[in-house]
Amino acid sequence: MVHARKPQPHLDVLGIDRAAGVLLGAAVGDALGVPYEFAARLREDQQPQMIGGGLGPYKPGEYSDDTQMQVCIAEVAATGADLRAPEALDAIAANFQRWLREGASDVGNQTKAVLNAADRASGAAGAAMLEAARSFTAAKANSAGNGSLMRTGIVALAYLGDVAAMAEAAVAVSALTHPDPDCTDACVLWCSGIRTAVLEGTFDGVRAGLDLLPAERRVLWAERLDEAEAHPPHHFSRNGWVVHALQAAWSAIVRTPVPELSPAKGSFPAQHLRLALEAAVRAGTDTDTVAAIAGALLGARWGCSGIPLQWQQAVHGWPGLTGADLVRLAVLTARNGSDDAAGWPSAKHMPIPSHSSRAFAIPHPHDPGVVLGNLALLQSGEPVDVDAVVSLCRMGTGPVLPGADVEHVRIWLVDSDGDNANLHYVVDQAAREVLRLRRDGKRVLLHCAAGQSRTPAIAAVYSHLATGIDAETALSDLRGVLVHGWHLPAHTELLDAVHALAAGRSALPVSRSRENDEVRLERAPEPDRRTEFLKEKWAASRVRGLLLGLAVGDTLGAARGKLPAEGSLRAGVSTQLACFTVEGTIRAYVRGDHRGLCHPPSVVWHAYCRWAALQGIEVERMRRRWITAGDERWPDGWLAQVPMLAQRRGSAPATVAALSKIEQGTTEKPTTTSRGCHALTRTLPVAVAVAGRDPGYWVRQVREIAALTHGDPAAQSAAAHATVLLSHCLTSTPEAQDARFAVRSQVRQALVNAVHALPDLDLDLSSREHVQLLKALEQADRHPADPKRLAHLAPDATAPSALLGGLYVAASFPERDQVDAALRFAAGAPDGDSVACMTGALLGAAHGVEALPIDLVSRHELAWVLDTLARDLVAQIVDRPSGGEYLGGWDPHWWDRYPGW
Repeated sequence: MVHARKPQPHLDVLGIDRAAGVLLGAAVGDALGVPYEFAARLREDQQPQMIGGGLGPYKPGEYSDDTQMQVCIAEVAATGADLRAPEALDAIAANFQRWLREGASDVGNQTKAVLNAADRASGAAGAAMLEAARSFTAAKANSAGNGSLMRTGIVALAYLGDVAAMAEAAVAVSALTHPDPDCTDACVLWCSGIRTAVLEGTFDGVRAGLDLLPAERRVLWAERLDEAEAHPPHHFSRNGWVVHALQAAWSAIVRTPVPELSPAKGSFPAQHLRLALEAAVRAGTDTDTVAAIAGALLGARWGCSGIPLQWQQAVHGWPGLTGADLVRLAVLTARNGSDDAAGWPSAKHMPIPSHSSRAFAIPHPHDPGVVLGNLALLQSGEPVDVDAVVSLCRMGTGPVLPGADVEHVRIWLVDSDGDNANLHYVVDQAAREVLRLRRDGKRVLLHCAAGQSRTPAIAAVYSHLATGIDAETALSDLRGVLVHGWHLPAHTELLDAVHALAAGRSALPVSRSRENDEVRLERAPEPDRRTEFLKEKWAASRVRGLLLGLAVGDTLGAARGKLPAEGSLRAGVSTQLACFTVEGTIRAYVRGDHRGLCHPPSVVWHAYCRWAALQGIEVERMRRRWITAGDERWPDGWLAQVPMLAQRRGSAPATVAALSKIEQGTTEKPTTTSRGCHALTRTLPVAVAVAGRDPGYWVRQVREIAALTHGDPAAQSAAAHATVLLSHCLTSTPEAQDARFAVRSQVRQALVNAVHALPDLDLDLSSREHVQLLKALEQADRHPADPKRLAHLAPDATAPSALLGGLYVAASFPERDQVDAALRFAAGAPDGDSVACMTGALLGAAHGVEALPIDLVSRHELAWVLDTLARDLVAQIVDRPSGGEYLGGWDPHWWDRYPGW
């Protein structure tokens, strides 16, 4: 007679985690042991791996009959059925028969004999199988195989509130194929251990289970447990026998030390599960079964969150189940067949938090190949262009991105203090999983329910692993882009874990370690921003490349890419103004050397006034303002003698309007409201100063130089950010490529580093501006050289358009032999002049003048002027040809060429 069982206890979040680990733990142990079943026993220095093969043969990560048969039981237990009831035993027996017909990849001799005999019998399936098992046991001297112990873990989950009923069910389910007392006793002990592990988080339940055995057998089993604790797992070599199988599994668990918690050293207590399972496999012989037995108890103790993600992702098997499916069956069993109030774990989709119903997708500030999002994004119906999704919250059973073929990684991470038993381990595992996916070249969506705490936490640790950046910097940068909400400080344990992990290991050098299941990557070196790079032998070529690339792009863009086959190529107005920017910058350095004080924007303003006078703009007023007593020479300097600079080469209305006014504009008191492209194109040469000493100072000067003629803050920002991008291109080297991505070029890495450096160099950088730059890089990474995307990023003749368009094109054509193609593609933008100008400057700065199209450079009317200015700018910064206030110079003519007025 079957008695009513007590109701299941309410499990807290930690208990649910441990319940979820039972079936999954058994499966990963099974799949880990499959390749080594009845093969030569592994030595202590050999690492078991989920490589498949074995007796099946099996695919990597595929579990065998041990888990397949447990699934047969779990499908019944997950309905809330009492497994002692005849109807439930009939259903389990029917599942066994279905498994034998459809999916049995390996079958024990005893199990196969019993199932075949039962199939030929009449009557109820459960009763027929029990009778067949009893007949087999009576006829065989050795009928105590491990075939019921390997599948018993799920039984414990069905009786968390009733230990007596659990013991009865363990005996009843075992007896369907293995009624021998050794088998039923072993199942009772192991179920007791699993039940206690789920409820209390200890291994104490195995010995406590002795009280559930017949009195006459308790001493025998106590001695057997003692023996297991005294010897290593391989001592129990006849582990096809249920007693040795239990002893080998118990030995592997209790004799494996639990690691201490030391995040900085990569040590976490939950690693006990992996280490103990590996010890179980090293026991040899029936390796998959011993590890499956151990895995059920280890999963109950350490939880789903304690199982290595690599194993969770790999495990699968009949009847087409994944790790997530095994978790669902286990949790439903522990909850007596019921979902929680949110419908988990059976619902197709999880409800979206009310405080985060607005979908967002924001590129990671340190790697635009990682997109930060929320649950609403996945359910918005909008396409999300990624190759993998890492979910940090509970997910439904439906596809994560319907219609998209993406790898989906589920992380067990709870967004509240006290609810994560293995917090440091899970955070470390999650960040390393993102690292693995990126190393595999995949674009990753990282999300939780709201995207406001768990997402930035993992993103910050990923930043540390990938680049070595410290926690405070990583979190600050993430806070700057996650404008939809920031709740991480409210989760103090999670925040502490981020700091503990980011104070420890970065991923150096590049290697994959089987021993500790982690990928280590070398940080991309970034140039020392205070290095006097201009002293390098290649520096002059880079500066010449910047200026000449700017000029060629300007000319090609104005012609929409269609230039005459021969003859001189006319300069554009951006190029003319850039010439005077260089000259003004050189004069500012000269003035500083001789006077000790200098305001570079004012000196550059003076240079623009000379250009205006050459162009015939307010000539007399300019002369009256700038001519000095006793010296009628104005405009002065050698550029005033270049005829092409006096010729009209296009329209610059905002610049002309500003120069026509009496006072120069400033960021505080602008004289125009323009955000036109010339604010950016004419200031690009100042990047050479930004790349040298005091970059933050020079970025501020760039803003002021842009404000001389363009009062819109967006134009000033674009100019400043363009010079930072250029400064990184100027100082980049092939060795600075990021080892995370073999496909990332020198140019792309320089641009990524520049965008990451912006928050430190430009205190006025807005989150919106930062995100726009990251998205432009992201678009180039995912959809390079797409005319429609270029038109969307750069729709008009404004400075922000020139910046984003040039960035997109340069990142789309990063290689040295692609410069010509890049310039011609950029010329097709709605405002091809400015976009090609920016593109040419970036690629010329990165690759040097030799990479530019020689036929275009050689025919450009201002090529020789720009080449001279480039060399003179380098000479002024490095060698100070005119000397200084107390130091004589080596070029007596320098002051006449660049008077420091």
